[in-house]
Amino acid sequence: MISPISIITCVVGVIGCVIGVSTFVSAQVTKAKQDGIQIAKLDQCVNGIEEIKKTMNERNHEVDSIIDEHSKAITKLQTEMKTVFKELSILQGKKSVDN
Repeated sequence: MISPISIITCVVGVIGCVIGVSTFVSAQVTKAKQDGIQIAKLDQCVNGIEEIKKTMNERNHEVDSIIDEHSKAITKLQTEMKTVFKELSILQGKKSVDN
């Protein structure tokens, strides 16, 4: 027959194994939760960066439009100034001929 000490040793061994396995599983679950939290934070950061990039692209488009409008206005003013200078030189030429 099996001695009581052998039975106690076997039961203590089984309990020790159960405690070891449950501790391991608990640690893995905790690590998985922490990993999930980190992944969620990374996703939030990526979404924030994408939103910033979208906003910057929209603003760049607006600035490009304004620059284009100003370039057209400057070109128009330069053309008008050339015309005015030509007319002024023509008028000055006629005035010189009249004197």
